[in-house]
Amino acid sequence: MNAEVCPSQKAILRCSRSSRCLPTGPIIWLSVVLLCCTPLRGQNNQDTVTGNESPKHIMEFLDGSYLHGDVEQLSAENGLDWQHPLAANPMRFNLDNLSRLRLNASNSIASEVQPECRFEFVNGDLIYGNLQRLSREEVSLKTWFGGEMNTSRAALRRIAFLKSGYKVIYEGPNGIDDWMLGQGQNGWTYADGRLRIKNRGVLGRNFQLKDSCNLSFDLEWDQPFQLSITMFTDTLNRFDYRQGSYIFFLSPQFVSFQRVQPGTGVLTLGQVRMDQLSNVSKARFSIRAHRETSKFAVYINDQLVSTFRDNRGFVAEGKGISLASQLSASSFAVSDMLVTEWDGTDESDLSFEATESSDVLHLINQDKPKGDVVQILDQKIHFKLRKERDIRIPLERIKQIHFTAEDQQKPPAEKSTDRIRAHFAGGGSLSFDLVSLNEKNLQGNSEHFGELSFTSSAIRQIEFNLNHQSRKHDQAADTYWNMENQP
Repeated sequence: MNAEVCPSQKAILRCSRSSRCLPTGPIIWLSVVLLCCTPLRGQNNQDTVTGNESPKHIMEFLDGSYLHGDVEQLSAENGLDWQHPLAANPMRFNLDNLSRLRLNASNSIASEVQPECRFEFVNGDLIYGNLQRLSREEVSLKTWFGGEMNTSRAALRRIAFLKSGYKVIYEGPNGIDDWMLGQGQNGWTYADGRLRIKNRGVLGRNFQLKDSCNLSFDLEWDQPFQLSITMFTDTLNRFDYRQGSYIFFLSPQFVSFQRVQPGTGVLTLGQVRMDQLSNVSKARFSIRAHRETSKFAVYINDQLVSTFRDNRGFVAEGKGISLASQLSASSFAVSDMLVTEWDGTDESDLSFEATESSDVLHLINQDKPKGDVVQILDQKIHFKLRKERDIRIPLERIKQIHFTAEDQQKPPAEKSTDRIRAHFAGGGSLSFDLVSLNEKNLQGNSEHFGELSFTSSAIRQIEFNLNHQSRKHDQAADTYWNMENQP
């Protein structure tokens, strides 16, 4: 990919020690690369900038390099105009080799209505919202970020009805100041949306947890690690065996689960060996707890690793979570953290494939009738049992609907080169063809929803080049920074 200057910037900049940028010859791109574009992993992975305002956004390339700055404009037609504090004018990038654009800090979501459904689509999209109505041809849903949205029923794979709704407790991390650090030597630091550690250390936060928790996060590592996660604790900066809590120990080889109870001590409730992490250096974890059922679960990359139960009942009363690195040689980072409530439903219990010719309901009494969903309206589902007998079932009795594979639209094998995936605050993502992004709105075209327009503040990240795998750093650098073609 060639980076090109905007028309007003024919000269390049060389930055002096005072960080003032002076016009010079065609050395800018080498200067910018050396100063600003560094591999994602490594000890010094930030580009050093000075100025009155810190850049708000981060652009990542397919090779893992990244660049701080601010989006001036983004469109399928013109590419990305990027303002860096060391550049006098915006730089323009084609989109061919971009991987990800990190946009907004993860603040609380302002929504009057709590989502009650999770909509999963045949192309892999996932949206949290509320079902308005459903017919044989169309489904209408309402989201906090897009209002009422209509699409073909054939685009749906399944709908999950969330018993207690979908409530976001926390999304981040946005810094380290709102975390409590352990005393003494502590290796935790914060940079670029990641909590990083290269030694031992503890940090924690009061999330005001109540009766359930689903802690999800991305974990990247380049050395062996042991991460302990203490949940439902009020002691946030150290291990406290005098207070009730639950501890998950994570490593690349195993997951261990312990209960801490005053007067009783520590008891291991389960341990599971695993091989999912043997040949990778990044994974998404989900650690779940539910007070009413005393049920706990661990997922890695959306796959269930194990469930645990405390037969004595849920003993912990704290409201916080702490993270601790237990190896002095550890080196890992935690990012894209999302804390929500959990209704205790285990997706593995509900994961069955729809038949080729019938829709399947999963009821709260564990029955799984097959037939034809005729329509959903006024909190009731009109269902033709075995496609013969008409019945009507209140939605409150339904956990999930799996739609027949026969009617589902097959996603195209090759995605459009303009196709992006937008990740929304609070979870969920949607893929569509990019039109433009500015300070106010993200606009696009979807094969399912038609023309789309979202408030830019609702977007946390944008993925590009969905057809491509990440390049190696040394293979891709020249395609980003082609010096010979610069004016």
